[in-house]
Amino acid sequence: MRKCAALILLLLIAAACEPLAPAPTAQVIIVTPVPTRTPPPTATTPPTRTPLPSPTPDYTPTPSPSPCEAEGGSMLAFDDFQSDVAGENLRYRVYIPPCYLESEKRYPLVILLHGQGTNELQWDRLGMDEALDQGMRLGVVGPMILVMPYTGGIANRDSFPPNPSYETVILDELLPAIERDFCTVNQAPYRAIGGISRGGFWAYSIALRHPDVFGRVGGHSAVFDEDNAPPAFNPLDLALNDTFLPDANLKMYLDNAANDLAGVGQQLFSSRLSARGIAHTYLIHPVGDHSDDYWQAHINDYLAFYGKDWPRTMAELPSCREPSP
Repeated sequence: MRKCAALILLLLIAAACEPLAPAPTAQVIIVTPVPTRTPPPTATTPPTRTPLPSPTPDYTPTPSPSPCEAEGGSMLAFDDFQSDVAGENLRYRVYIPPCYLESEKRYPLVILLHGQGTNELQWDRLGMDEALDQGMRLGVVGPMILVMPYTGGIANRDSFPPNPSYETVILDELLPAIERDFCTVNQAPYRAIGGISRGGFWAYSIALRHPDVFGRVGGHSAVFDEDNAPPAFNPLDLALNDTFLPDANLKMYLDNAANDLAGVGQQLFSSRLSARGIAHTYLIHPVGDHSDDYWQAHINDYLAFYGKDWPRTMAELPSCREPSP
């Protein structure tokens, strides 16, 4: 791998995401109709006298509400989310796009899991919300809701259903809470899950087994190991023998730095998918390591993947007044 330090290895079986590059400036042209020539007036007889109209009250129109002019989204903190499955407080943060309330629209959803040894603030520290605000202003990525949960102690245990598991927390507790409290498009093609390091393991373990819930999954230096999960839950085993994965249409993205030890497991995972002809994207970058600096440098790449093919404007989103499509 070190011999390739100057090379970006791009394994693209699916189409790669476009980077968040500035969009071309738009020229606004206001077109007004040109008045047509009016014919000269015809002679009319003098009008008969009509009674004067009675005075009408002078009503002052009330000002109409001004449109939402927010330039950036908002980060909401849910600091008390007691998990019955985990037996602990698994607080979370939610980013809502600008004009979320005024739009009355349903939005795509991305759940972002942090790495081991950190917390739900990691994605905020990396600048994910600022990057999304900028991407929406440039028109290269559309509005979406981001959920950043604290994974707690349960995510650090190799425990899987039917035992108490972080998978159960996501599917049976967190996701229903988000769907209840926020206007989301509740279809797999408009739901994504991704994670860093240990969070990347959970994102893949869940999405590979539930492509009917999540239509795309990202692993950013995801830690895949032969011994950290039973075969039915281990991404390395699922890449080999998951029978419905070839037809699941699950969009998959992986990346790591060339010097990151997490690359060993991700390369093995990718090679197993490739051997079965299963589409995915895997990027190895020559610079960086297993650190916030590396992930922060590629935030725009992650957003481009999660938001690819999603609506770019609010006008394209379904109404929140109607049930989710």
